[in-house]
Parts: sequence; structure tokens; C-alpha cells
Amino acid sequence: MPVLEVQSLTKSYAERPILRGVSFHLNQGERVALLGPSGSGKTTVLNCVGGVDHADSGSVTIAGHVLGSLSADELAHLRRRHIGTVFQFYHLLPTLSAAENIELPLQLLGVSTSEREARVRELLQRVGIAHRAAALPGQLSGGEMQRAAIARAVVHRPSLLLADEPTGSLDTATGAQVLDLLSEVVQETQAALLLVTHSPEAVLHCQRVLRMQDGRITEAA
Repeated sequence: MPVLEVQSLTKSYAERPILRGVSFHLNQGERVALLGPSGSGKTTVLNCVGGVDHADSGSVTIAGHVLGSLSADELAHLRRRHIGTVFQFYHLLPTLSAAENIELPLQLLGVSTSEREARVRELLQRVGIAHRAAALPGQLSGGEMQRAAIARAVVHRPSLLLADEPTGSLDTATGAQVLDLLSEVVQETQAALLLVTHSPEAVLHCQRVLRMQDGRITEAA
């Protein structure tokens, strides 16, 4: 069974069609890039897959759960348990340290203190910022913030990882390091990765490419 299955997804805003029957799937451990020009529907796909927005028709199934059939509480639990997200601008909470930001998803799931501390410690080492554990986001470089964001996205061991232009605000060298780290972490955790990007370098880290145009998947390779 695929980790993510999207079937015939449609979505309109103010009677303007944005998604026109989008279908695709992701398997466990698979890294898939979603490409397309601005306005093609990539972000809307990501929002519907992540449970942030609701499609007008079609379905999104994650780890066997159909999002449209879930209550608000059930959807919130599924997102906390099965989905991790890496954003272009990090979205770290400014009043929490790097370690506290990474720990937050585990707190929301009610994981024990000892388990939270062990996982956070392990991931801080893994992403190379253990020496910055106590630093606030405002004290971190862009690359350090994105490393913390990747750790936060995978600390709860999600089935599906969504990444929205994760290197878009980084310089070339730092972006390359972050892409290497993201690929390694996905291989280690066997999460499925859907990577929205304009970066040719990011595409090279993926096994398959989906191309969008005018709200449709026009090519899959």
C-alpha cells in the first residue's frame, strides 16, 4: 500500500479552478519532486496533502487513512503522527531553543520526557547542531535553522515528509548541504518525501519527478 495516494483531486478558489484532477502516489522511502511554474497548483497540492486545505473532490489517503473521512480531531492527530513538514522559511518558534523546537511534536503526541530527550539529543547530533541546542532561532544561521527544521519534521518518525522549497532562502553551498542531509534522513527513516522545488539540484536528490501545468500532472518520470 502506498504511503500517500492522491486520486482525482480538484480545487477551486472563487470559482477559479486550481487543481483539475490530480492523481499520483508515493511509496515508503521514495523521494519525489513536484515541479511546475508559479500558479500551476503545487502549493495547493501540498496544502491538500498536508490536511491544511480541503479539496473540492477526489481523495487523499495517508498511511491508509482517507483525510476527507476524518473529524477535525482525527485529522489533527493524523497530521501530528504521520506528517512532517519542512518549510522554506523554517517556521521555528522564536521563543524556543533549537532543542525545544525539535521536541515540540513529541510533546503534542504525549511522548514521555525520557524518550523525548533521547530522540532530540540523537537528532541534534545527526543534523550537526548539537553545539547549538540552546540557541534561539534568531541566533542561528539559515542553514542551522533549516537543519533544526528537518530534525523537527522527522523527530516523531512520520510516514510522509513534505518539503516546500527547503533551500529557497539558502545560498548555494548551504542549500546543497541541506539537500544532502534531507536525502540521508529520508533514507534512514524510510519516510516518503514530496519535495516542491524549482531547484535543479534538488531534483537530482529525488528518484521520480512529477511536473504540473495549469492544475494538472502533465508528466511523471
